[in-house]
Amino acid sequence: MSTQFPKGAEPARDKPTSAAEHGERNVRVWPASVSAVARWCRAAKVKAIPQGEVAGANERERVQLAALGGVAAALARRSNNAVDFRPFPKDVRDWLECAKTPPDELVEALYAELKSDVDPLALVYERIVSGPRRRRLGTFFTPRPVLDYMKPLVKGLPERPRVIADPGAGVGAFTVASRKWWPDAEVHAVDVNLVTLGLLATRPDTVGSNRSKSARGRLCVRHEDFLEWLMTTWPRLAGPRLVLGNPPYTRHQAMSAAEKIAAQAAAGALSPGARSGLSTYFLAASLASLEASDSLCLLLPANWLEADYARSVRQHIWKSVKRRVDLHLFPNELNVFPGAQVAAMVLVVGPERSRRRRLRLVRVAGDLEHGFVGTTTAEIDRVGTTPVSFTPEKLFAARQTGAPTATRSTVPLGEVAVVRRGVATGSNAFFLRTRAEADALPVGSCVPAISRLRTLEGDLLDKDAHDKLGINGARCWLLNLDERKAKKVKVQRLIEAGEAAEVHLRYLCKTRTPWYAVERIPAPDILIGPMGKESFRVVINEIGAIPTNTLYGLRLRHGNKSSAPAAIRAFARWLAQPEGQEALRIGARKHHGDGLVKLEPGALAQVRVPVHIATAIVGDTFRRTAGWPSN
Repeated sequence: MSTQFPKGAEPARDKPTSAAEHGERNVRVWPASVSAVARWCRAAKVKAIPQGEVAGANERERVQLAALGGVAAALARRSNNAVDFRPFPKDVRDWLECAKTPPDELVEALYAELKSDVDPLALVYERIVSGPRRRRLGTFFTPRPVLDYMKPLVKGLPERPRVIADPGAGVGAFTVASRKWWPDAEVHAVDVNLVTLGLLATRPDTVGSNRSKSARGRLCVRHEDFLEWLMTTWPRLAGPRLVLGNPPYTRHQAMSAAEKIAAQAAAGALSPGARSGLSTYFLAASLASLEASDSLCLLLPANWLEADYARSVRQHIWKSVKRRVDLHLFPNELNVFPGAQVAAMVLVVGPERSRRRRLRLVRVAGDLEHGFVGTTTAEIDRVGTTPVSFTPEKLFAARQTGAPTATRSTVPLGEVAVVRRGVATGSNAFFLRTRAEADALPVGSCVPAISRLRTLEGDLLDKDAHDKLGINGARCWLLNLDERKAKKVKVQRLIEAGEAAEVHLRYLCKTRTPWYAVERIPAPDILIGPMGKESFRVVINEIGAIPTNTLYGLRLRHGNKSSAPAAIRAFARWLAQPEGQEALRIGARKHHGDGLVKLEPGALAQVRVPVHIATAIVGDTFRRTAGWPSN
């Protein structure tokens, strides 16, 4: 898949290979034909494709991608069917026609590899563009065993599609499959990545197989933003229609404000929150575009199942009771997309029917070597309020009660404490200072801070523990500046140095006035590390340090301020003990690679705290005011 971004400037300088991409290239096993094509592209003396055509790729990679156009054109000519480049988008035609022609033996080897269990075109692209730079476009290709698992899911839909849309089509795994599964359908492959789209359009197994006598049985290659295409072209296509594919896995940090505004417009009323990745925007916009006879089947990162930003999407799915909805969850530890530590899932949404349908939860077992099989573990009636998340735990609870859990013996953590993420500075390298740097500034220019808990030895952050962090060289002081302090000479020089380094032009900084004045928040009583395997770190914040946005903070709703220190200790102790840790794990997102789980602030606020624990923390008076049940 590839992301959908407008063309824009990309830095032209070539960066040295990082440890991450070096490691990725060492662990991947490349077929001989793939390595040979990559070597030929490196040796070719051609002009790089323009900046922005493949966002994220550096100049060296863009030269190789330009040369790859000659390989794609030669593959097309190798096809058993004549390929007419004229219907292709102009940029794709130029890419194909301006590159050099590779040796015949190179083309034959790559052509033969197309019949194997791996996709050589996807591997060539991965070989040329490093993993870290593919993340800008969210380019992670679909393994064939995953595609094989999805085939019966869509072939079993009651409506045979006349039109199929492949969003962020990449090199064409779903496009090729669609033309085989429904030869008479009109397949639209939509992508802004010039290179992957060109590889898709010219591959022999796309142009040379399953030719239909039907006028509808054709491939439409669209060099467009899928979200824009969904608003302009999709409504004109006659149904039944199917959205089938693997949307781009692009994190929200890689999206500009303008791109988010455009994505929100495409999603309309289902628009997710600002922290949504591009794949969730694709999902929301696709769901909003479905007519009664339309269906959807998407391979997605699993974080939307419980992230706060996707609440509107989950509510829509929960209320679409006349549509079949299946959630297929791959093993958390399975790395479906090499280079992206995120668990995968498949969402199936069928056409509307006259009767209510249950939401089906399916556990997927297997691996990329032997394939996958799914087992239904629950069928849930979609009645009552939408569950807080679509995790198995929350769905099982909804199945038992007909609504999300809210037992008389527990209360949400958010009624015991205010939960919030730490400060997002926009540049920790600038705003976090060492002890020596803080001492060199006027008094009051910095406040104690912390950005990670793993450097802390114990579960108490007091003055001694914070001083020790400073002695060890940690950046544990946060700049606390305003326009008045900026008039002091040393602070003014610091601000000028930040502007010289263009810190003021970074996304968060340029939205602040003045740019160097970070958000001020009350110091939390308790700090929690949001990610872990066996446990979540819980630390008492006695010194009142300000956390960065890599940590979460809890401020207790104290019923009696004189007993606050004891209440803080009691609550931290419960959170750190097995019962509290289990409650945190239940609320955590289980979608990260290597068995990691992660808490979101909204999920943390919904963690269930026993009433007797909560009452002991905030006091009986607060319990009665809040309307909690008796102990």
